[in-house]
Amino acid sequence: MGSSAARRELALIGITLLWAGTFLLIKRALPYCDPIAFVTLRFSVATVAAVLLWRSSLGQLWNRNVWRHGVILGVGYAIGFYLQAWGLQYTTIARSAFFTGTFVVFVPLLQRLIWRKHPTAREWWGMVLGTAGIGLLASPEAGSLNIGDIATLVSALAWSFYMGYMSYAGIEQLGTIGTGMLVVLQCGVTAAIGGVVFAIRGAQASTVVPIAWNVDVIIALLYTSILASVVATYMQTRVQPGVSAARVALIFALEPVFATFLGMLAQGERLRNAEVLGAVLIIVAAILPSLTLIRQSRQ
Repeated sequence: MGSSAARRELALIGITLLWAGTFLLIKRALPYCDPIAFVTLRFSVATVAAVLLWRSSLGQLWNRNVWRHGVILGVGYAIGFYLQAWGLQYTTIARSAFFTGTFVVFVPLLQRLIWRKHPTAREWWGMVLGTAGIGLLASPEAGSLNIGDIATLVSALAWSFYMGYMSYAGIEQLGTIGTGMLVVLQCGVTAAIGGVVFAIRGAQASTVVPIAWNVDVIIALLYTSILASVVATYMQTRVQPGVSAARVALIFALEPVFATFLGMLAQGERLRNAEVLGAVLIIVAAILPSLTLIRQSRQ
């Protein structure tokens, strides 16, 4: 595996670490705010920050390619985030984690059906190991599908399309300036959709749950909007194009593993034997293709 590919994958692992940190912070913040309101505010702040960072790129707003890519990615981004947040109201965290992780199955299927890119045998085996690992790590409760589970499955499908589009839509041709503008549009579209959804919910409900500001909410908002949204989205938009979407899905499957370890450190949580096995399977699934390529390059 070339050094360039290795750097790209290391950057994607860094993104996964940033995302993993959101679980603990959002968990501490959600008792004080409506989940849809929080996600909307998160991406509103991210949009403002992105505009300030890439204000010199605003001229790219006249570029139809930037708009096309940005809006498509933004819609996929928004569907994934908001359906997951909405679904959490009706299902457990464990079931949500498991159904979100099904993108490791959806990604290679969409990769093959939409973009006519065939995952390698190593990637297919990675999908099997990753899915088994997520199931063991999440330890979903028994029971039939509910509306929250279905919403989370659709969110996973949206993220799968997002990953595939990022890998195969030729976004790398836009260059650095286009990348910054893509981040602005992705965050902006997500915030706009969230604003509409929250306004509709507020109009239908007798009361709208406000955000009760405290240290937990502020820390979660700053971390998720700046690091987990602006920085992570920019890094992903820069490094993912050209990397197999199935490979990206396997790397991102490390997110629940990292989040679990953070929970152990910060919350004193403990893993059962089955959960440890699940974490090991996910790690093996994520690194196996790279190890195989390194071994082949040395032969």
